[in-house]
Parts: sequence; structure tokens; C-alpha cells
Amino acid sequence: MSTTASTIAQIANDLVAHCQTPTDDFVEHDAKIWDKHYADNWISIEGDGKTFQGRDEVIAKYREWEKGVTMHGCEVIGPFLGQTGFSVIFDMDIECNNGTFPRMRMKEIANYTVENDKIVKEEFCYQYSDQCAEDC
Repeated sequence: MSTTASTIAQIANDLVAHCQTPTDDFVEHDAKIWDKHYADNWISIEGDGKTFQGRDEVIAKYREWEKGVTMHGCEVIGPFLGQTGFSVIFDMDIECNNGTFPRMRMKEIANYTVENDKIVKEEFCYQYSDQCAEDC
């Protein structure tokens, strides 16, 4: 089955609208979009090269993020459409809970690959900073 440009646009627009809704629990909130638009065993790749496959591993990643970082705000820019997927820019106002780095803005580009009308891979790219070099 081939994914059409209009299907990619619909998935992209749904994801952006979803991400623009504030939440205190990323897992509970994002489960809705995972159920609707993600393949069962999708791959999530972080900018540092760590790879997570499937819902359980992504949930563990999110729980670590929630423990370590306070997100004071996030602007979602996009989507930017392509032939095999789309990209979104997240402009986040974050603070490390253990004091490793002070409150700061961090931009991250998320690239989503769509196959058979589902997101099969998400890859997060961020601008390197010594402040963000270590996990919180």
C-alpha cells in the first residue's frame, strides 16, 4: 500500500494539532496519537543516537524525560511536508530538574517517516550544546 501526499498531510496536521495541546502527562496524552497514526512497532531515535522501538520503550523514555525535565512551554512549528513523511520544529522552554543546566530554550527538529499510512519512524535532531550533553 502506498501512502499519498494527502494522507501524509493529514497525519502531519493531526500530529501538530495534538502537540499544540498542553499536557502534564506525555504518555497519557500521546497514546491517543500513537493509537491513531503510529505503526505498532515504530522506532524513535533521539539526537544522541539512543533508539527506542515500540510503545513500551517509548513510554520508558517519556517517563525518564518527565522525571528529569520541567517543560515550561513549547511552540510547535510546521508541519513541513515531504514525499515520505514530514518534519516539525519544537521550540521548548525547559529546565533540568537536577540543576545540570539552567532554564533554557531548546529547538528540536522531529522527522517522521510514513509508510502504509502510519508513522514508522521518528527521529529527533537538536542543536548540540554542552549544557544538554548529559541526561538530566
